[in-house]
Amino acid sequence: MKTEPESDAQAPAELPATSRAVLGILSFGEELSGYDVKRWAEQSLAFYYWAPSQSQIYSELRRLEDQGLVESRVEQTHAAKSRRLYSITGVGRRRMREWIDGQAPDPVVLKQSMVLRLWAGHNGEAERLAEQWADYADQSRDTAARAAAHALSAEKVPAWRFPALALEWAEKYYRDEAARAEWVLERLAELEAAERDGGGAAAER
Repeated sequence: MKTEPESDAQAPAELPATSRAVLGILSFGEELSGYDVKRWAEQSLAFYYWAPSQSQIYSELRRLEDQGLVESRVEQTHAAKSRRLYSITGVGRRRMREWIDGQAPDPVVLKQSMVLRLWAGHNGEAERLAEQWADYADQSRDTAARAAAHALSAEKVPAWRFPALALEWAEKYYRDEAARAEWVLERLAELEAAERDGGGAAAER
């Protein structure tokens, strides 16, 4: 009976995206609590990838610790209070390096809920759809401004040069989203005008 080589049998499973995100936050070398990890994610990852809940983060930290990719210690903060701090291990750093250097990027899958709503727009009122796209344009501009502010802060820390670049990308992305939303609003206005003109011509006939 043929058996698989031992090295293949013991090859570590590929890390899911959630694990990479949490491990990536810890890879900057600081000891962080679960709350700290969430705060870091909200100031960076949330702009282009993932906004985890607190429960997701703690579940992921426990899973990574079970795999030996992170380690933790309990720090006494006050007389009756303590917190658990997590840090990446050497094995965790190696797994991150293998992912960046050795694995092809995952395919980018676009799931744009506003465009899905646009596609099904004939089921509602065009005026309401235009209002929603106007709100989306405003939200995109606001998100772009917040990403720019976080990028400016990150640029001041040499170790955060790549997160700063990612945040700059996010700023450009959301500014582009705002521009596309404005384009949709222009096209909706054109379609509405054409429908009115067509309706008037039909009535005259």
